[in-house]
Amino acid sequence: METSINTITPDLKTKEQKREEGRRRALEMAIAKQSNQSNTSTTPNNKRRGNRKSDRHGARNQHRHKHFAKWILDKFPHVVRECSSSSSTTDEATMKNMHVLDIAGGKGELSARFALCHSLRVVMIDPRPADVASVYLNSVVPKLPKKWQHSLEERLKHTPSFVEDELDKRFSQLVTHFSVASDVDICSDGDGGVDCKVLLFEDEAVEKAVRNASLIIGLHADGATEAIVDAALRYNKPFVIVPCCVFPNLFRHRFIYVEEDDGNENEKKKVAVRSHEQFCQYLLDRDDRFRQEVLPFEGRNVAIWWDGK
Repeated sequence: METSINTITPDLKTKEQKREEGRRRALEMAIAKQSNQSNTSTTPNNKRRGNRKSDRHGARNQHRHKHFAKWILDKFPHVVRECSSSSSTTDEATMKNMHVLDIAGGKGELSARFALCHSLRVVMIDPRPADVASVYLNSVVPKLPKKWQHSLEERLKHTPSFVEDELDKRFSQLVTHFSVASDVDICSDGDGGVDCKVLLFEDEAVEKAVRNASLIIGLHADGATEAIVDAALRYNKPFVIVPCCVFPNLFRHRFIYVEEDDGNENEKKKVAVRSHEQFCQYLLDRDDRFRQEVLPFEGRNVAIWWDGK
């Protein structure tokens, strides 16, 4: 047995060294990328006019996850208290199970910011597996202050698996869709007989993630946007959504009432939801307690939120 162990150990070390070199190169490339962008931003405007395609308005959209995360923490301060991995609350047994629920999180940049920059527990639901560690190193780190970048670089030199280790403590993903089913009865045999409960989701893991959520968020969650509202209303959960795509042919049940052209407020006509503006109005009309706010980034930036009260 000793001979066998000694034989495979060098191979394991080689793989670990390769992983460490890969992380180090990724971080160095990220830092170099930020430096190049900083140098480009100081170029006079008259030298950049020839390349208008590089001046797309979308360039100002690249920090939307940073701005959105900051807005969320300002608007919902309870999240830090309930979801912080270092919090010491009186009801610690309850708090340790609470988390930010990121619906349709895509590549995971928003989740990466909450879990790694703000040390919050996060559960992300998306049908596509996300490499959040890679997204953090390549998309988040280049936008961080340089002193944070250098600090991370030093940590990775001593502990190459630092990012993965931190994610293991605070982040998990459910690789599935987030869609509300009609109420599902789940029954099981208990000590007192048959125990039945009504679930909003067929997947019990999704149901549990919603019940333990301190806040449900959906940044451009597409088809899952209204399902977030349904779940929040069902369980009185604070939420914030930033609607994007409408999918009018898929969701034909959505209608709003608008004033007639003659200006008679007493007469309103029923209109199918087809535009982004109509979709936002439709969601806002779901409950009088909902609020609407424009976020500080370009593109689809209208947030609809509720504090759960």
